Amino acid sequence: MSGEPSVSSAVIRGLEFLDRHAGEWYCTRCWADEVGADARTLHRVSVLMGTDEARLAGYEAKADGACKVHDAKGARLAGRKGPRSVRGLRKPRS
Repeated sequence: MSGEPSVSSAVIRGLEFLDRHAGEWYCTRCWADEVGADARTLHRVSVLMGTDEARLAGYEAKADGACKVHDAKGARLAGRKGPRSVRGLRKPRS
């Protein structure tokens, strides 16, 4: 074994989802729902996504951000802030 930490399939699914939905903000709870993962796992990933290294890799996170899912559900939930929000910065491939 190389000593490198393994990346769970939930994290891989989460990053692939953000790549497919580049530019769209998701709170960690809705992000986890979209990929069928534990929100606690993806929340920990979102904390790491707030770094310059993550931004260079094409991902961004912020505290109290917007969420595409909440905004799509209408005025009652529009603008609702999640504890952390994430997005992919890469343009989807054609």
